[in-house]
Amino acid sequence: MSEIKYRHVFFLGIGGIGMSALARWLAQDGVQVSGYDRVETPLTQSLTTEGIQVYHTENSECLAGVDLIVYTPAVPSSHLVFELAERLGIPLVKRSGLLGKIAAGKSCIAVAGTHGKTSVTALLAHILKATGLDPLAFIGGVLRNYESNLLNGKGKYLVAEADEFDRSFLALHPQLAVITAIDPDHLDIYGDKNSFEEAFLQFANQVQAEILIPESLGYFANSLPDKRWITYGIDAGEAQATHLVHDEGYNNFDYKFGDYYLSDLQLQIPGRHNVLNAVAAITLSILAGAPMDKIPAALHSYRGVHRRMEVRVQQPGLVYIDDYAHHPREIQTVLSSVKEWYPEAFIRVAFQPHLFTRTRDFAQGFSQSLELADEVFLLDIYPARELPIPGVDAKLIGESIANTQVHYSTLKTLPIEFTQNLTSPSILLTLGAGDIDTTVSHIQHQLEERR
Repeated sequence: MSEIKYRHVFFLGIGGIGMSALARWLAQDGVQVSGYDRVETPLTQSLTTEGIQVYHTENSECLAGVDLIVYTPAVPSSHLVFELAERLGIPLVKRSGLLGKIAAGKSCIAVAGTHGKTSVTALLAHILKATGLDPLAFIGGVLRNYESNLLNGKGKYLVAEADEFDRSFLALHPQLAVITAIDPDHLDIYGDKNSFEEAFLQFANQVQAEILIPESLGYFANSLPDKRWITYGIDAGEAQATHLVHDEGYNNFDYKFGDYYLSDLQLQIPGRHNVLNAVAAITLSILAGAPMDKIPAALHSYRGVHRRMEVRVQQPGLVYIDDYAHHPREIQTVLSSVKEWYPEAFIRVAFQPHLFTRTRDFAQGFSQSLELADEVFLLDIYPARELPIPGVDAKLIGESIANTQVHYSTLKTLPIEFTQNLTSPSILLTLGAGDIDTTVSHIQHQLEERR
């Protein structure tokens, strides 16, 4: 279906998870697609195998024949492509603007919130596909069921993450939506908590029909008098999970929402917070018209998203989990869940802070969250789009962590250091949104070699 009438679209920052999904969609729709990303990754390699040309060096030839450039604010304005675009008169559109244009032609279901967006989006997309609604879905992670961040369905619904960074979610006017959490973030963009919450309020007021909000955000729901908002939770809210039991990494529960009731559901993804995500996804599926009798099997068949509570090693007395958590609340949620499942285990965490501004703004929160672990390995800050800030480094977090062993490590040395001198039972976690994921397979190999 392309209402995007261009022959050759260039993505600046094509290796980003949101950018790559859009690039894949256009390429599958017959548009010539190319792009630039600073480093080669498994994701850019996948795009290359799909016929998308990816450049890793700035050069003046990459825009030959291009008639539209899609960019992400994560790329510095000094990049050569911006200069070339102005000189050549090639129009530019932000990633969020392109997504907004695509969504305008479908019935959009948007997933917003500072935590849980990818997990809810992925599970919702999977349920809609498995129950026959065949959605078009742009997902901020790679679904393990499909090994892709794109479901290119032909049904009426488009499922998309509504990213609050740079107010990108304001490009969407969805029919249905959920806001999973409103914990302040991106204060380099918003300035303060009030501006951050005002943006979420504006997004909520753009939702055309029902909007889901966690029961814990009831105060926010009261700001939406003209909206049909539905609260959800675990043993709380209008839509809720009940009789929750954790069993060897699985979550078993019942679900109820008004006259709708589902019993003996099983989610094969660990974590109490993932049950909360499942309640949101199930409720949105019901509102979208998914057949109730097919939802339990769809939920049971879901295998999760890479880097979202992804169990990489599970041996007697040893579990290794990799997660994208990069905000203090996310780290607290992950570690609290792990302590709940494995109360006797020694918990060892490797964390890579993401962004100098986020580290500066939430250093104390990071320290307090990481205190839930027994031992912490801190990596250097992943800068992404930012330049260093004097006095802001990993030690800003580490020096305030109390009652927990703290070490400083590097991507190169972590796989060895992190896997030595383990006691049993031990839980190992790698956390962060930067390039800590490049060490995961090496850590996994070290642990599997111990057997």
